[in-house]
Amino acid sequence: MAKQKRRKPKPQQRSSEPTVAQQREEWRRAKAEDEALEELGLMLDLEGREPPKYDVIAGVDARDQIDRLELLLAYYRWTVLTGTTPLPEDWEGTEDWPHPDAANTLFGSWDGLVDSSRIEDGLLIELVDKALDAHAQLKARGEELDRRARGMDEDATKGAELRRQVELASQRRDELISRAQEAEGARDRALGESQRLRERAAALEAQLAEEQPEAQAPPPDFDDWLQGFEQQLAAQAATEAARDELHARLEELATERERDRQTITELSRLLAAADTDTEGAPAEAQAEEPPATVLEAVERAAAEAGHLRFAPRAFETAADSPFRRPGLVLKTLRQLDELAAKFEAGDMGMSLSQAAAGLGITQYKQGVSALARTRYEKDYTFSYDGRELLVGPHVGLGSGSGAAFVARIYLHAHEGGDGLDRGLIVAVVGRHLPDTTT
Repeated sequence: MAKQKRRKPKPQQRSSEPTVAQQREEWRRAKAEDEALEELGLMLDLEGREPPKYDVIAGVDARDQIDRLELLLAYYRWTVLTGTTPLPEDWEGTEDWPHPDAANTLFGSWDGLVDSSRIEDGLLIELVDKALDAHAQLKARGEELDRRARGMDEDATKGAELRRQVELASQRRDELISRAQEAEGARDRALGESQRLRERAAALEAQLAEEQPEAQAPPPDFDDWLQGFEQQLAAQAATEAARDELHARLEELATERERDRQTITELSRLLAAADTDTEGAPAEAQAEEPPATVLEAVERAAAEAGHLRFAPRAFETAADSPFRRPGLVLKTLRQLDELAAKFEAGDMGMSLSQAAAGLGITQYKQGVSALARTRYEKDYTFSYDGRELLVGPHVGLGSGSGAAFVARIYLHAHEGGDGLDRGLIVAVVGRHLPDTTT
């Protein structure tokens, strides 16, 4: 049989209690300390002395202080968790928060609790107040922006209405001009008819004067003569009646012509004001007086222009122009100044015609025919800065026929590189230059 291995005995665990030697050593050390204190006179004789009594008032006050701190802690915790200070009704009917009556007991009232917390003097309330102020300012700013947007919409509506009225006025002006021309033709015809009737009446009166001496003696055929004489008198009366009617008609035509002239003058003034008006601007914002003549429009545009240049011939031709819409000339020259700024800058990425259309110049033409330039070379040549240049691009103005209703602005687009800077030069303003159609 195999021999069993003897197990080692487990070591005995030491007791946690002090040994007798340790207790004896502790007693000796305590006795030595007492003897040292007694030698120093620091030992107190507590025998026969009554123990101190508990301070009931201080204890109650301490408990109240703890309750106050607990209530203040709940007040702060509610504020941090909800972002708002609590009200008494927030803590009523719930076991998760102190009852609001505790504030009356510990602080005298709920307002006393709020004052003791001094939370309204903290940064949180200040931050909330600033946030509310910022919100109010943003709201006011939004209302102001809405008001401005509505004002801009109203201005745009007014501008569209003004343009519509100007177009109607222009149509009315054209109609009145046509009526005036028709009235002038009718007047001329009436004057011719009146003159013819006067001559006829004079001839009849002369004939009557010649026949009256012969009336002293009855002609052989007196009845026939009398009948003819009565017919002549009737014809004379009819002639006089027609003459009076023509005179009355002439007076009516003169009155209508004067009324049409006044209407045309007023419409021309309105069109001049509309021509100088900026696109879409409200009528009440326009304080600029429209130019009275084409020359004044050119002079004003030349004084304002920052890029567009003007040849001396531009002023000479403008002074000779009877165009009735100088305001349109001024407006177009201002638009051409913007076009000149783009042209001076170099490559525009588009043609001058496209750039002009983008600025609202709708009747821009790139050049004139070579035949017209050759046939009327003198008319298409102008002097500028000691050079002889040819006009090319031009802008049409107005509608209808005649120099009073249509005009042209002729330009020269100089590319530079010859001592003269790149730019647009106004050469002629006013009458249409002769071409193959004239």
